Amino acid sequence: MASLNNKVLVMIAGILMLIGWVVALAGVARANDLCNKATNNQAKDSCSKGLRYDWWGVWYTFFITIACLVMAVLGKADAWVSTLQALLAACLSVTMIDTNTWVGLSDRAAGDYADAANAALAGFIIASIGITLMIIFLGLGGAGINVSVSVAASKTSPEKPAKSVETA
Repeated sequence: MASLNNKVLVMIAGILMLIGWVVALAGVARANDLCNKATNNQAKDSCSKGLRYDWWGVWYTFFITIACLVMAVLGKADAWVSTLQALLAACLSVTMIDTNTWVGLSDRAAGDYADAANAALAGFIIASIGITLMIIFLGLGGAGINVSVSVAASKTSPEKPAKSVETA
């Protein structure tokens, strides 16, 4: 039988957030690299300025994820639930705005920039899902609800015959 408690669920959400962060980081970094390689200085400047907000989303997601995981490992998350949830809600709004931005960019992009846009989009979606789960799991622990998920295998015994129903 396997059992998961709140701390493990918070860790799972944190790992999902980190996976989203890595993918978003790769996409935004590649898009930024392509902007820096542009030959037109005006296009290079406007492209780099357009990615500023996305970098906020990438790094805010990283730092809030690390903070939540450290608090969970140290057992301090219950004392800071409302603060962590507020910071996570702000992070969720940033990542969802970034997701909306990359949806539009991925539709119009071509070539390498399309790949970068799709990676950033996927990363921000994964991070948003992880952040949402983190808010829920922290809320369950803060409300005093201990979530315990158990998985057990059932055995059937060949010695016991199945009950039959007789019909008239």
